[in-house]
Amino acid sequence: MAGPNHIGFIVDGNRRWAKEHGLPTFQGHEVGFNKVLLVTDCLLNTEVKQVTYYLFSTENWKRTQEEVSYLMNLGVRMVEAILEPWAKKNIRVRHIGEKDGLPLSVQKAVQRIEERTKSNTGLLVNLAINYGGKLEIVHAVNALLQQKEGLHQISEKDIDEHLYNPDSNPVDVIVRTSGEQRISNFLLWQSAYAELIFLSKYWPDIEESDVHYVLEEFNRRQRRFGA
Repeated sequence: MAGPNHIGFIVDGNRRWAKEHGLPTFQGHEVGFNKVLLVTDCLLNTEVKQVTYYLFSTENWKRTQEEVSYLMNLGVRMVEAILEPWAKKNIRVRHIGEKDGLPLSVQKAVQRIEERTKSNTGLLVNLAINYGGKLEIVHAVNALLQQKEGLHQISEKDIDEHLYNPDSNPVDVIVRTSGEQRISNFLLWQSAYAELIFLSKYWPDIEESDVHYVLEEFNRRQRRFGA
């Protein structure tokens, strides 16, 4: 059986990891960012062609202003740190989510890395920031309505072609860390037949061995797609 083409990671547990280690919440997010780099490097020499990281959901705006501001600044620093290294590794980066709702500094940062890596042909990395699965489907439908005057019927292909990143679907396996067992509005359209893998450890504790486990576990599954 071929390995997964597209993996989605729900990055979860940064704050709880920090609390259990007696560290400030922000420290958990910093370590979590480093694990995005680690997991991406682990996937470079595999059959995986696409990976999506769920970094900041449309619901995360409910957190304290201090934490939200920190996460937005971390997003900018993250892009600055990965831009040239990932570009040199032939990684292509796309943002998925509502750009308009993000601070201008974050919008400019993601635009820079998208532009810098757009011609790369290696691993496609989707950064889901200000992302919600339901909102993505609404976005696709509204884009269709604006594009096709007098539209009376919408096909699955129409939706596929108007998602945030049409190149990124479908997702073969969704992985969530921290022991929680739900998908929390992540890639709802793309995950119709996704395998689900829940890891008990927090995201900052994820290691290369966990990435290998995910790939091996996926290959053990029997995917019938309704047949």
